[in-house]
Formats: sequence, structure tokens, C-alpha cells
Amino acid sequence: MMKDVDGKINREPLKKRLLKFMAGLSAIVIFYIILAAGTTPPGICGEVLRHNRANKIDASPLFYSEVENIRELEAAVRAMREKADEDIVLNRSIVPD
Repeated sequence: MMKDVDGKINREPLKKRLLKFMAGLSAIVIFYIILAAGTTPPGICGEVLRHNRANKIDASPLFYSEVENIRELEAAVRAMREKADEDIVLNRSIVPD
């Protein structure tokens, strides 16, 4: 007999467990096939996708974009944080106890 995670004995028949497993696996496979087929959602939900396909617009750069000067931006953010930390320290030292 098979035990559950909490240690109890699982008394469901093997056929029933396999049927549940196969149903779940089938649902995942069907979902994957639908996504892989490239179908768009019906109605307003898929309107943008259909428009982009009809006009041959590649929207992937909008989702996966690279920032050209990321190192300079990161350095500027670090400098701003350090300045903010200095301002906080200076403001605290001015305030009397």
C-alpha cells in the first residue's frame, strides 16, 4: 500500500489514481498544444495579437528589451543612493537630541 505525504495509507485503487494522473497529464498536454499552435484568444483579449500578426509587427522587443547604457544608469543610481544616505546622516546630526 502507498502512503500519503502525511503518513496515512492511501486506500484509493490504483486504477483510480492512474485515471486522475492521466486526466491531469492530458489537460496539461492539451493546454500546451493550444499554446504551441499559436491560436489567439477570442474577442477583445486576442485583438492586439491578431492585429500584430496581420500587420507583421514583431512586439518581442517590447517584452525583451536591452538597455544600452545600463552600467552608467546603475552607477548613477548608486551615486543617488549614497547622496541620499549622506543627506539622511547630515539631517540627523543637525537635529538636537
